[in-house]
Amino acid sequence: MTQSKAAQRDRQALLAKINAIRTAYAESSSAWQNFLVYGGFGTGKTTLATTCPTPVFIDCFDKGGTKTAALQDLIKKGDIIVENKWEQDSWQRPVAFGEWEREMFKREREGFFEFIGTYYLDSVTSWAGSMMYEILKKGDKSGSRTGQKPQLQDYLTQKMTAVDWIGRMMNYPCHVVVTGHIGTDKDEVTGKIETSLLLANRVASELPNLFDEKYVAVAAKGGKYSLLTQNDGYYQAETRMGGGTFKEHEEPDIRALLKKAGKNYDNRPSFYEEEGSNG
Repeated sequence: MTQSKAAQRDRQALLAKINAIRTAYAESSSAWQNFLVYGGFGTGKTTLATTCPTPVFIDCFDKGGTKTAALQDLIKKGDIIVENKWEQDSWQRPVAFGEWEREMFKREREGFFEFIGTYYLDSVTSWAGSMMYEILKKGDKSGSRTGQKPQLQDYLTQKMTAVDWIGRMMNYPCHVVVTGHIGTDKDEVTGKIETSLLLANRVASELPNLFDEKYVAVAAKGGKYSLLTQNDGYYQAETRMGGGTFKEHEEPDIRALLKKAGKNYDNRPSFYEEEGSNG
């Protein structure tokens, strides 16, 4: 049966609408990946930065975190750039998070993230701690509450602020890796020991859901490191880009995982210039 001209026009309008939706989806599918990597001390979380597409820019909130020997050669070469002034924060005189926010807004305005391969936040646990110092410093109508015990509304502010910032990072034109420490808790009903990202209150349960890739850094006897990419009943991990491709335990190499998943793993041009190259 031949379609009427009106029906043909309706079909063409529908196809145009569908194609517009498909185009918008394709354009929204970023070439850049985001990772949450959490684990205990000494499991290679900071060292993982050496395996990321370069240049790698690290905002370090963990005290002494970037003194790791494995990073030093790449720092000297300029493949890894470290901003570690955030490490010196204090609950008595909190300054780090407020300064970091202002610096991030400036970086966004300047298009900074278009020139780096990977933005690395080390770690979200210490970052969230500095955030709480800042929240208490700002206080409420009664004034600053620096050094006081956080109240329920402070944790709510922390959660909303953390979710907002992580969401902003997801839209940066580079890969994003956020590290974190791991915490354990005992279910009072079942007695089962559970692990999660070490953060206060509901932040720990909600923040990981923002990430596409959630890995647990683990260390076996003999100094062998790996990244757990799937839930194993004790640790909570997940991969979207590696579904059906990644093994439960993968080598701790972000570039190799990107390549294995068919994602962009190219480096960007280095900021580093050889001494004397201009003369």
